[in-house]
Formats: sequence, structure tokens, C-alpha cells
Amino acid sequence: MKRNVWAILAVAVVAAFYLVRHLEGGSGTMDYRGQTFKTAKKYWSYEDYKDDPNNLDTNELVRIERLMTEASLPSSFKSRKEFIHAMFKLKFPGYGLGGIGEQAQTDDGSKLTVESVEIPQRDKERYVVVRESGERLILLDDFVHDAATNGIRHVKLQGGKLRYFDAEGSLVREKQL
Repeated sequence: MKRNVWAILAVAVVAAFYLVRHLEGGSGTMDYRGQTFKTAKKYWSYEDYKDDPNNLDTNELVRIERLMTEASLPSSFKSRKEFIHAMFKLKFPGYGLGGIGEQAQTDDGSKLTVESVEIPQRDKERYVVVRESGERLILLDDFVHDAATNGIRHVKLQGGKLRYFDAEGSLVREKQL
């Protein structure tokens, strides 16, 4: 009989803890670059937050976009590790970091690295392009591009111009260096 009482008591305590946690707890904010942003609702875990496609308060999206696009980057990086670290700092929590990676250039044998971060719920990405020069990486381009159409898949340095192409080989963007 005592065992049954203890088992019932244990179940009651667990159930009470679960109810209190779900009724009172959770986080309704996300921190990024020293600022706090409201989420669409309270989330119990980071996984719950990142798995929800509408996880941010829609009134915060313009402020997030502005902070992400106005964040400055250095003109060069001492190493690939430093560059990637800067990109992770630029990435908004729960959103994408990617790009097209390293691209060898046939004209001069240099390497261009193209990385991008997703701007939450805006169908835009901020692209950052660096050129390897020894151990250093020199910033060549930094821009925001519409991710919904004409995604960038390849970049070439030709005749002093950076030329960006989509998956079909069509020119999407060009920048004079």
C-alpha cells in the first residue's frame, strides 16, 4: 500500500512540475548582437524555436534586417577561421549560414570564398566575398540579394569584375573592383 502512495505522489509531482513549466515558463525573446528581440511565442527549447518557421514577432523583422545588413565587417581577415567566426557572429540564431564556399579562379589561380547568412523571414541573404591572399582573406564584396529568385551559385573574377551567376549560368550581378 505504501508503494502505491509513493508512486501516485511521484506521478502527481511530475505532472504538477510539467503543468507549471508549460503555463509559466519558456523564453519569449532571442538575443542577437547585444539586442533582445521578441519571438512569436514562448519556446521551451532552442530546437522548438528554430523548428518553427514563424518563430519571430513580425514587428521585429525590420529591426532584425537592419541590424544584420548594417553590421560592419573588417576589410580583411587574418585567417579562414577568423572569417568563419565573423560569419557566425553575423548569423541570426536559428537561421541559415551557407553560401557557395571556395571557388578557384582560372584567370589568376586565386581563390574566392563566398558565404551568406539568411535574413529571417525576408527571402534575402547577405553575401560576403573574400579573396585569399596568402594567409589573409581580403573582403571584395558584401551585399544583400533576393533569395527567392536567381540564387547565386557561382562567382568569377574576370577583367577586374566580380561576376555572379545563377544555377543556369545566367549573370545575376556584376561588380567592378
